[in-house]
Amino acid sequence: MRKYSWLSYFSLGIPIVLIMSLFVMPNLPMSQQGLVTTIIYAQIVGVPVTLVLCIIAFFKKSEKKLMALIGFLLALVLIGAMAYLLLLAFNFAP
Repeated sequence: MRKYSWLSYFSLGIPIVLIMSLFVMPNLPMSQQGLVTTIIYAQIVGVPVTLVLCIIAFFKKSEKKLMALIGFLLALVLIGAMAYLLLLAFNFAP
């Protein structure tokens, strides 16, 4: 019987938290520079972890694939958003 396990929940939950941290808190004051750095490092570490969890969930026989697929698509959206934001940062930095 196929079911959702912790792998599916984490592969969906991590990108949701990362998207919220990337887009919900964009206008932090500069005095909160440590928090901004933490968010950037969380994105750099969290997206590959999510991709690995999704790939493992895809290959498990007893795992439902829907949550892993949604998590995988959200991770790809995060990769695109980070690439776009880095492109803007490099083009408009003094």
